[in-house]
Amino acid sequence: MLIVSSDGKTNLNSLPLSFVGASATVSDVKVDKFGGQGDDILLFPTNFIIENGNLYLTNLTTTNKDGGEVKAAVSNKVTLTFSLSGENLSRYTDTAEIFVGKMQTNISVETFKKSKFDLKDKNGGTKVDQPSINGGDITSEPHENIFFQNSQFAVGTDDTTKFFLTNSQDGKAGNKLSVAEFTTILSNSIKKNADIQSYNSLDFEITSATNKDAPRIATWTIKFKPSVFYNEHSILLNMSKNDSLQDVGGWVD
Repeated sequence: MLIVSSDGKTNLNSLPLSFVGASATVSDVKVDKFGGQGDDILLFPTNFIIENGNLYLTNLTTTNKDGGEVKAAVSNKVTLTFSLSGENLSRYTDTAEIFVGKMQTNISVETFKKSKFDLKDKNGGTKVDQPSINGGDITSEPHENIFFQNSQFAVGTDDTTKFFLTNSQDGKAGNKLSVAEFTTILSNSIKKNADIQSYNSLDFEITSATNKDAPRIATWTIKFKPSVFYNEHSILLNMSKNDSLQDVGGWVD
């Protein structure tokens, strides 16, 4: 069982509870290490409330017992003691083990601006750790006037989990960029990103999608693991900087 908070204050998830014939309150909390990690978060009985049969976190602190920042994506094993009240109870306390953690939310546009790309051209030539994706360095055909620069990553105004990268050139009618090729490029880039490596020691999934009504844009969704700790993020690549051009080609499988 796991409850996570994105900011150390606001509860994201709740856990259903069942105490047959009794009501309960949390009377004691013990935080233990789990799997070599954890024991990082300060929790007290007042941090837990029970409403309508569900256990919630509330008023969490953002600092740990040593005064530092609570680490994100860390499982803290927590043993709760419940005080039970009711009629004809066989016991008046109960315990449960849960896991409490802070969701990782610091994947920023600056993280993606540090992206480095490994590229392979149609002749088999390779380039690694490039700050840009130049049309001449990919296998997709045709690919005229294509240049994606890492410094041009932008974050969504209404959704900070969406990152946009637009071709700095106009592109050209008939261009066809391979979704599969760019999936490999982006996946390798994420794996090599030092900022992401610093907190994501497990793994991620990356999936792609195209839209026939907007063929110039392809979307890659990134799901970091464990997903309960990480927001889902997405990267959208636009094949042309010029929205007025009717035909700039499209993404192909």
